[in-house]
Amino acid sequence: MALGPKTTKLVVGFWLLLASVATASPRKWQDATVAGISYNSSNAGTASIPVGGIIANVPITVNRIYYRIVTQDTTYILVLVNKKHPLNVTLHGKTKIAVDGSNAHILDDAGKDVKVPIAQKIANEPPAKEPQ
Repeated sequence: MALGPKTTKLVVGFWLLLASVATASPRKWQDATVAGISYNSSNAGTASIPVGGIIANVPITVNRIYYRIVTQDTTYILVLVNKKHPLNVTLHGKTKIAVDGSNAHILDDAGKDVKVPIAQKIANEPPAKEPQ
């Protein structure tokens, strides 16, 4: 029995989807704490737009929210730019984080996996050794 071209494409697409899911590696979650949340709003210049036959200059504002997430070995600074809603996380609360290249996946308070760009990585100071 021969398959039509549309059916063949569907079957091939299905197998490719299965292959990509099967080869995806699971995230390596680390325990973390939300150590800080800060907001920054800055003027990024102006845009000239036509309004009623004239050109008007409109200010452009860039809003950033920074999150300081601390794990045992590393502190991550995550940044959301021009998002309408901040992450659903509690300041000084516990969370989990997984690093994926230049992005981090963080579990919010509802358990949702949220992908956020990493702005900075800082190695934590090793604990001080007690004198003997």
